Amino acid sequence: MLAMIVGLGLVAPFFVYILAGVVAEKLLRHSAEGQKWLDAFVFYIALPALLFQSVRTLPDGTSDIVGFLILTTMATGLMFLFGWGVGRFAKSGDHAAVYGLSASYSNIGYMGPTLTVAVLGPTAGAPAAFIFCADVLLIFSIWPAMIRAEGFSVRGLVGSLGKVIQHPFILATLAGLVFAASGLTMPDFINTPLDGFRNAAAPAALFSLGLTLSRRTANHLEIPLSVCLVGKLVLHPLLVAGLFVIFGGFDPIWIATAIIMGGLPPAANVYVMARAEGISTELAARAVFFGTALSAVTLPVIIAILG
Repeated sequence: MLAMIVGLGLVAPFFVYILAGVVAEKLLRHSAEGQKWLDAFVFYIALPALLFQSVRTLPDGTSDIVGFLILTTMATGLMFLFGWGVGRFAKSGDHAAVYGLSASYSNIGYMGPTLTVAVLGPTAGAPAAFIFCADVLLIFSIWPAMIRAEGFSVRGLVGSLGKVIQHPFILATLAGLVFAASGLTMPDFINTPLDGFRNAAAPAALFSLGLTLSRRTANHLEIPLSVCLVGKLVLHPLLVAGLFVIFGGFDPIWIATAIIMGGLPPAANVYVMARAEGISTELAARAVFFGTALSAVTLPVIIAILG
């Protein structure tokens, strides 16, 4: 019961950010054009700062890190293909790649470190950070290939890999890893504003999501998206757990961290990425909203099972 209460307490603040956006739109009624500047801030400044600050102080790796990340990244990739497959058969007209993100891309940036450390202790910080980096690199390698007009192809995937390095999220992640390897110390006059931007990422992204939800109907949950959300919240953590049962030998705290990360709802970045590309924005907003709402039930159950 205590674990379920902790899980509910950690999920609740994210609804407050969304609700603030909904209320602001209802009261102020500003045009959607002005929101583009908020989205630009999130996409090009706040989220890159979050990524850089999250990885620039990574601890030294261990002998198990490669195998650990192979399993967690494999699970994320398989869930993306699962969601993409659901989207290919859906008749909604929405882009299959957004379904793929909804079924695979966990809220590893906003909720992941906070939730895992709160439940499992400080030792969960390292595996959470490693999963964060690996999943970001995987998702932003797959995403450009999947949104190509001609659909997925090996040639498209190979071509997209050359462009991944130009994405602000990837540039920020790689810069953070390089900085971590350098052993340098970040001066306060740079570190302080980066922390400010990092702290603004979650509220700004979810506030923007609330603005969009307020302008659009988000009171229905169609079958294809429901299937993807069941995949994200239930199948994904089960798949992670199954892989670690088959390929054992890892630290129990690391395994528990991976399972919780797999059970997180779709990231707010799903909405940010869809909006940036101008594809299936409403679907992405519903995926994040309903996924986060349903996770208020599923995450406490996962945490309780893990003990």
